[in-house]
Amino acid sequence: MASYKHASKRNAQSLTISSNNTPIKSAKSKSMKQNDTPNMFVQQETQERENNTQLDEIHELLKVMARKLDKLDIIEEKVKSAEEEMKGLKQSLEYAYAEIDDLKHQQELSKICDEETKKRIKNLENENTALHDSIAVLKASSMRDNLVFYNISEQEREDTTAIIHSLLEEKFEVRDAANMIKIDRSHRIGRKVQTNAKPRPIVVKFNYFQDREYIRKNARKLKGTRIGVSQQFPEEIERVRKALYPEYKKAKTEKERARMVRDKLIIEGVVFNLT
Repeated sequence: MASYKHASKRNAQSLTISSNNTPIKSAKSKSMKQNDTPNMFVQQETQERENNTQLDEIHELLKVMARKLDKLDIIEEKVKSAEEEMKGLKQSLEYAYAEIDDLKHQQELSKICDEETKKRIKNLENENTALHDSIAVLKASSMRDNLVFYNISEQEREDTTAIIHSLLEEKFEVRDAANMIKIDRSHRIGRKVQTNAKPRPIVVKFNYFQDREYIRKNARKLKGTRIGVSQQFPEEIERVRKALYPEYKKAKTEKERARMVRDKLIIEGVVFNLT
């Protein structure tokens, strides 16, 4: 009986506790539900604001990306334009290089032609000089038998051959000069000038070279007169002799052996060169 009472007592206690606990739990749960409702609205609003903020950020990001894409399109267009320009420049450079190559080739050909032309001109100049010298030699040879007499009085209608023969008899002591010294021809050189002017020279061509040399070597017999005698040379040689004459005179003054042979001055056995 005792154990039954104890058991009933425990059951009663358990029921009491259970009954006490049951209403308290229900009130608490109900109270919590009532307190959570405003918080949920706040959280939802907060969440919505965050979502809106994120959407705005995404929207701004998309705008930025769109602007950048627009810029990329512009850059792409500029790049394409630059590529086209580069292509055009490349073609222009290739054309310019081709033109330069052609010009170089033409210049080389022109240089070769110039060198050949210079060689030809040089050869022609050498040939012309040689021809000129040959003509001068021929002229000198044709004048080999000639002498030129200076400062012989000039008269109207004169016979220059008779004048020379008379001079040979008087000054060179040649008897019967007209028969002993044969003269091929003679005449005055240059145009006739006014009266009282210096008489023109007389050029005389002798038939024999020996006669010419006899008169030339005995020209000292004319010393004390105004008359002079010299060999006749072409104009080209005369210019050279005229330039050499001061040196010839200087050498003679210094008692040096000097002589002029055509267009050369020889002093002490050495050919003098004009510098």
